[in-house]
Amino acid sequence: MKNIFITAVVATATLVSCSTVSSVLQNTLPYNSNFVVTQGSPANTQLSAVGAGTSLNQIANVSNNVKDIRASTATMTVTSGAQGMGVFQSVRVYISSGNNEVLVASRDNIADNIGNSLSLDVNNNQILDNVMKSGNAIQQRIVYVLKSSPTADMSVRSSLTFSSIPATQ
Repeated sequence: MKNIFITAVVATATLVSCSTVSSVLQNTLPYNSNFVVTQGSPANTQLSAVGAGTSLNQIANVSNNVKDIRASTATMTVTSGAQGMGVFQSVRVYISSGNNEVLVASRDNIADNIGNSLSLDVNNNQILDNVMKSGNAIQQRIVYVLKSSPTADMSVRSSLTFSSIPATQ
């Protein structure tokens, strides 16, 4: 009898933990995109780059299971190049699907000595269900202004994390 009770407790704990892990995976969705800022790009000029991505269904196959998708964190990191994020004057990150483009994060007045990584200010009031659950390919577009021209090509990664809540059927 004692073994049956212990087995039942272990089985219940396993199911609950699997459900929790599944919930976390479905409700916290990462999205990364890479861009190249080329050597000699003009300073004090608005420039942009586009990185292809995937829809929520392609990322985690959970579009019917979640709702109220919002951006929760956003960072930009220089992954290669001689200069850090201090070369940027301002950065804006948009995601789009079809004709629907939404500003998800931005940062202005970036310090010269910021280093290789920069946290962006997230627009988490915007619900992104129409974009993320559209079934179309998602693109991430970065719009930026440089303080000075880069001395070498810079590879930059934009990392976004989205949060959501479970959709009740």
